[in-house]
Amino acid sequence: MTMDELIAHAESLGMKVKWADLNRRAGEVRRSGLTLINHRKSETTQRIALAHEIGHWVHGHGYSAMHDVPRDELQADTHAAHLLISPVDYALAERMHEGHLGAIARELDVDTRIVQVWRDHVLRRAAASAGMAAVRSARHLRAVG
Repeated sequence: MTMDELIAHAESLGMKVKWADLNRRAGEVRRSGLTLINHRKSETTQRIALAHEIGHWVHGHGYSAMHDVPRDELQADTHAAHLLISPVDYALAERMHEGHLGAIARELDVDTRIVQVWRDHVLRRAAASAGMAAVRSARHLRAVG
């Protein structure tokens, strides 16, 4: 998604996007839906940050003492990866760059972390699908056997 598409998507979810100097942070989302993006970061980092903050919003992550930071950050990154990378674009970039993570990231205008999260999630889903197919096949064989 382009930045304009991400902003429209965020607004359709009830978020309000604004730019501010956030020092070292790239972005943040508040309980009100106000989402701040650091205007001092690169355009690529701003897109990734907005997609990531959308992920927090969609998953309803709260920021209480009880929140699971590693889990929430991975969910937000995974959501961002799926907003920013289409399977077709990924397949083309992987073929063009022979699987080189950095080159794929540059081609897709994301960072290597987002590419790796996308890969990991797609591979986990594929493995889960393959596992379910094997279970169904084994059940079938027992039923007919």
